[in-house]
Amino acid sequence: MKLLLLSLSFLILSACSSVSEVGYPDFVNLKPEYTIVWGHIEKGEYLSELESECAKDRICISLDPPPLKLTIEVEEVIYGHIQSKFVTAYTTSHYGLATYFDDVPYLFLLKSNGKDLIIPRYSPKEIAFDVNDKPTLPMLSVNDTPNWLPCEISKLNREIKYDGADEYVLHAIESFSSEDLKTIKDFSIISEYSVRVIRGIYLSDLKSYLADKVTLNNCAK
Repeated sequence: MKLLLLSLSFLILSACSSVSEVGYPDFVNLKPEYTIVWGHIEKGEYLSELESECAKDRICISLDPPPLKLTIEVEEVIYGHIQSKFVTAYTTSHYGLATYFDDVPYLFLLKSNGKDLIIPRYSPKEIAFDVNDKPTLPMLSVNDTPNWLPCEISKLNREIKYDGADEYVLHAIESFSSEDLKTIKDFSIISEYSVRVIRGIYLSDLKSYLADKVTLNNCAK
């Protein structure tokens, strides 16, 4: 099922994607400053293919497609300062545009190399809404938080009333091993056919918690 969803996502995003002529941004030398927002991917495209820089008589094979240029529609700034409703950011992924869905809200970590905004590889985290349409980070366990946020944010989790039909709240039981089910039992309602998340972190609580933070102190998991 996941493979099918990834394939469909690739078709949706690549249908409106083209090759951009923008030069490759610096993905390595990033500044310590960061911004966190939640929003949607409004458009995705690939940068132009980079010519091989192999040494003579060597064959180089890249398992990644070209880097991605993503246009993000910002719904709310959780930390930092961004004035624009739409921002352009760059990232890389082994699966290319198929990594991301264009109709899914994400929590984004945005860093800068002094010129461009960079999304660290695989850092976006899907969010879900409670029954009152308030954005949250759904959690399957106490350790189910983005590893680029401080570990202690897990203490912000609380019981949340979700719409049980949300795909990031409702999971097929076949996706979990018996050990997984033991781990997630306090954060989910487990039935014969599904797992429904019942705990998470409100982004409003995360915003308040991060208000006085200077560095992220990444959580090593």
